[in-house]
Amino acid sequence: MDLTVRQRKILALVVKEYIDTATPVGSAVICQKYLEEVSSATVRNELAVLEEQGFLTHPYTSAGRIPTDRGYRFYVDKLMEAYRLTAREKNLVEQLQLALGHDMNSLMDETLRAVQSLSENYTTVLKTEDDVLNELTGRVRGALDASRKESLYLSGLAKMFYEPEFEDVQNIRRLLELLDDKAEVMQLLDEHSGDETSISIGTELGAEPLKDCSLVAQDFFYKGERVGSLGVIGPTRMRYGKITAAVDTIARALDGIFAEL
Repeated sequence: MDLTVRQRKILALVVKEYIDTATPVGSAVICQKYLEEVSSATVRNELAVLEEQGFLTHPYTSAGRIPTDRGYRFYVDKLMEAYRLTAREKNLVEQLQLALGHDMNSLMDETLRAVQSLSENYTTVLKTEDDVLNELTGRVRGALDASRKESLYLSGLAKMFYEPEFEDVQNIRRLLELLDDKAEVMQLLDEHSGDETSISIGTELGAEPLKDCSLVAQDFFYKGERVGSLGVIGPTRMRYGKITAAVDTIARALDGIFAEL
């Protein structure tokens, strides 16, 4: 079932407000901050309809609503506005070219740092195909370990646990166990990344410890071969527009860097 123009607007506002505040969103907030011309009763009715259709839900302790995986998916696919990187954020991407002048390991470290800086309190993962990267060592110093076919870099895990979604100790333990398994994380990237930015939300990731998380991921290439994949793992309440722009921009910057070798 498609949504009306007003329902789309209200859903987008609930997602935006919840991402910003991590607090269930009620009709009063929507009216006071965004839709003064619409009555609170009308907004309540629309929120109820959106909940009935599976786009929103509400914690039993609150009258406010929060997005479901379906709500986030609809927002990402049809309502999300494009994010434009700031001058400071673009400068972080430009530093990647300078890192290549040192060695391949420096480039990977700088890539991880750039994504982490742009992704706020989320976890950054970077997977490389070492056999492809080692083909470049005649042009770039610093070969990776030739005995390994793949490498995995991870950063920012501790910061993510400051988010309110991760207050439950058992949930943290299960998530840590999954992310500590390099083979599991590599498979996750293989299944949920491609030559365009991919956004996987909650249950779409297919792993119970990740049911409250989302992954934004994209591959990067050298002469048509995948060099690696980079991604950002965070709560489903992540800033999808900014993270998508960051991952896409950095992946394409790496494509450009390798194309010039």
